[in-house]
Amino acid sequence: MPSTLLSFPHYASNPYLTMLTVAPRAAGWDVMDGIRTLRRLEMRAEHLGQGDVLHVHWTSPVTSGCQDADEAWAKAARFEDVLTGVRSRGADVIWTVHNSIAHEADHMDVELAVAKTLARHATRIIRINPATIEETAAYYTLPPEKVVDLPHSSYLGVYPDGGDDVASRERIGVPQGVPTVGFIGQIRAYKGLDVLCRAVEIAARTVPDLTFVVAGKVVPAEDHQTVEAMLSASNIVKRLEFVETADFSDWMRASDVVALPYRRILNSGSLLAAGTFGRTALIPEGTPIARQFAEQPWVVTYPPEPDEPAALAAAIVEALEGREERRRAAHLYTRAYTPYDMSRDYLRLLESLADAAELAA
Repeated sequence: MPSTLLSFPHYASNPYLTMLTVAPRAAGWDVMDGIRTLRRLEMRAEHLGQGDVLHVHWTSPVTSGCQDADEAWAKAARFEDVLTGVRSRGADVIWTVHNSIAHEADHMDVELAVAKTLARHATRIIRINPATIEETAAYYTLPPEKVVDLPHSSYLGVYPDGGDDVASRERIGVPQGVPTVGFIGQIRAYKGLDVLCRAVEIAARTVPDLTFVVAGKVVPAEDHQTVEAMLSASNIVKRLEFVETADFSDWMRASDVVALPYRRILNSGSLLAAGTFGRTALIPEGTPIARQFAEQPWVVTYPPEPDEPAALAAAIVEALEGREERRRAAHLYTRAYTPYDMSRDYLRLLESLADAAELAA
């Protein structure tokens, strides 16, 4: 019987999770996906045993929807019961540290407790950013002996492509020939869209016909009206809804540069997506990911203090110049570590755990 890999939470719309499991699926692992809630996790995890793996990616679903702290603590306790049960039956637990702490957590103390619980019970902890141990130290301790490196690959070959910039602009209504700055992906408070709006307004004083391209679902939905009002300028082309995989290429290709003014950023799939399409990515200085990509010419950083909108505006103007050279550098980078490479490395990690389980049996 093949070993089972349970991914939690699993979002079918997240290409990273799909990329990661290609090699395990091909090697015969029974990949159990579609688990998005704590209740479903409890139901499915109880069937994991020797040689199986529970891989936890994000912790926010553990306490999402809680009405108060008491309910959040109760769910955190149930989650720990899942982990102890899985380990007691001989299965392994992997935790990927995507963020130092969950974005926009309603109960920060509970989120920290969940992270500490994972650090205790995990067999292996995946580090995407080399600075993960240092960056999380202010919140919790990651045992170094459990930490393994598995970098985030590019998205080469994942998104449907083969078109060109002209056709992409035509399909989504972006004027041809105008310089553009893009913001593609979920619209959440921590991503700094408000700062970017002011930055585009400032940069437009220097760059004639600068167009702002925005596409993504507003989360939470209650913020939709506020975001609509924020994006009311005439030089904005927007679609405030989920960007389907088939359309993602068009929105990315319609953007000359991609701005990521995220707050508290440890890792970013959006940055790798921008590079995959040969786009210059803009990120704040001083963040772990800025240090990680400091040597990459297709990544432009800016100082978030003392005036972030002005600094980001200057970075937009800079990034719009010399785009072809940066595009070539981005293409070279994205071909150096592909989704296939990442998935094979992940499979090797799973196989090492399976081998250790057999020796222990």
